[in-house]
Amino acid sequence: MAATGNIRFALYLTTIAVLLSGCIGNSAYTPLLSAEPEIGGEFTRAPRTLRLYYDALPNVSRSNVSLTGPAGEYPLRGLHTMAADDLMIEIMQPLIAGEYTVHWTTVVGDEPVVYQGSYNFSVRAN
Repeated sequence: MAATGNIRFALYLTTIAVLLSGCIGNSAYTPLLSAEPEIGGEFTRAPRTLRLYYDALPNVSRSNVSLTGPAGEYPLRGLHTMAADDLMIEIMQPLIAGEYTVHWTTVVGDEPVVYQGSYNFSVRAN
């Protein structure tokens, strides 16, 4: 009986490990491929738009993009796609020197999954 209990317990632990490794492996996936301004980039000229490129066409009505930086949250307007598997939006306030974070949420392609993430870039003084 003890051997059967040990085998069941070992199978239980193996099953849990396999399930958890599948969760960990999938958590790193992001549909975001690249962006303008460049992810992690440093610029002397402040961008006037944000453009995020995905591995499939994003659903604009189920997407959101925000920008935070030295002055807090920056106003954006006109979220749209250029039909190039992207989202694009205009920055309404001039950016000053400092660190910026773009936060995004979207649904891409035919998937019902809502993806989200963020990336940073910086603007430095001339």
